[in-house]
Amino acid sequence: MEIVVRPMVAGNTGDFSSANNTEFGDMRLVQKDNMVYLFMNIAKPVFQMEDLRELGGEVRKYVASQKFGTVTLQLNPIFEALRELPLQKAVQFFMEGWFLANYSFDTYKRIERQAEFTLRYDFSLYKSQLQEAKVQADAVNIARDLCNEPANKLTPQRYAEKITEIFQHTNVAVEIFEGEELTRHGLEAIKMVGKGSVNPPKMAVLRLKNSDATHVGLVGKGVTFDSGGINTKTGKGIWEMKMDMGGSAAVVGAMKLLADLNSPVHVTAVIPLVENLAGTNAYLPSDVIQYKNGLHVEVGNTDAEGRLVLADGMLYAQSIGATTVIDVATLTGAIGQALGLKTAGIFSNKEEDLWAYKELGEQTGDDVWPMPLIKDYQDYMKSDYADLNNMSSSNFGGAITAAIFLSNFVEKDTKWVHIDMANTVRPWKQYGYHVKGATGFGVRLLKEIVCREGE
Repeated sequence: MEIVVRPMVAGNTGDFSSANNTEFGDMRLVQKDNMVYLFMNIAKPVFQMEDLRELGGEVRKYVASQKFGTVTLQLNPIFEALRELPLQKAVQFFMEGWFLANYSFDTYKRIERQAEFTLRYDFSLYKSQLQEAKVQADAVNIARDLCNEPANKLTPQRYAEKITEIFQHTNVAVEIFEGEELTRHGLEAIKMVGKGSVNPPKMAVLRLKNSDATHVGLVGKGVTFDSGGINTKTGKGIWEMKMDMGGSAAVVGAMKLLADLNSPVHVTAVIPLVENLAGTNAYLPSDVIQYKNGLHVEVGNTDAEGRLVLADGMLYAQSIGATTVIDVATLTGAIGQALGLKTAGIFSNKEEDLWAYKELGEQTGDDVWPMPLIKDYQDYMKSDYADLNNMSSSNFGGAITAAIFLSNFVEKDTKWVHIDMANTVRPWKQYGYHVKGATGFGVRLLKEIVCREGE
């Protein structure tokens, strides 16, 4: 079956439909003269590259629902109608959405997936763009897979093993710290947070050096399940806490993407791997942690564990020479209250760069919005018994106070970027290339930021 995808504009759909009665992304399948036409509404006041990804995903889902055996896509009419967009990038982004929409996590289902249709393209001149689209989608799907794994299948130990497997045939060197090695490197917070679980904590370090560019450190929160510890979480949605390692998944996916594209970068990823449980040996509110930089932190709340382990990771990244540190984490519910479920918050001690990161988010589909580092809020982190408390004394501005806490672990000459993605680890709606389960948020954005910072 050959399908010609055409833009739906007034006059080109004959007697079959009217573009005036459809919305952006609407599709109608029409057969005429032994040819099947898929008319698509692409009318939008401002058309962005992310819209092409969404359309690619929607076409993929629609075509799959028709159960065709063989599909030949003729997409040139769409690209010709969008001639203001670079053709090569248009092909890449459309097919990226197409590949991403084909994802599903069915590892533990007995049903077999339906056989795929055979796909042919009419833009064979763009093989490199197709290849990059596939590489990008595969990296995002790695992050999706990691986030979707149940907690009993992705313990810190198994996560470390998976990381080793993922990078086995790449030029990324993987090292796993555990036990006494954590002590030797001064990673006391990782040890403290993880000691309530029968699954011991670990830290993964991934090194990729393809150039002598600026050494960038990526730090991803890898809490494989967060019960809240002694300050136990409640509520019916607690199962989602298996995705509290979404930041680490983004880092793993980004490192795979950078390696597969042979990007000219020097980057080290640092991933604390812990379970935060209320076991018999769990850390307690009022415990004090001494960090490698000499700061002492009082535990005001064991459910604010992410910032504790991130601080360890940030200090380690700086200790091995990273002069730019980017951390990403499913850190606070407050960021969702501020920005909703589609956009993550981004902070930096170089505030002038935040709008450039926002533009990168728009290009990659990982939307971020600049957030302020209000230094006066340091007062909310005061402790009567230590240098800092990990819990703010205010009920307001939780995403900002969490970022302020982390800023205490940034050295004077280090450039620092913090991404709070707690609200974006799952799709805000299942449209375009977004499907059930995790989004894989951050993979493409981190890759672009690393390349930018490593120039």
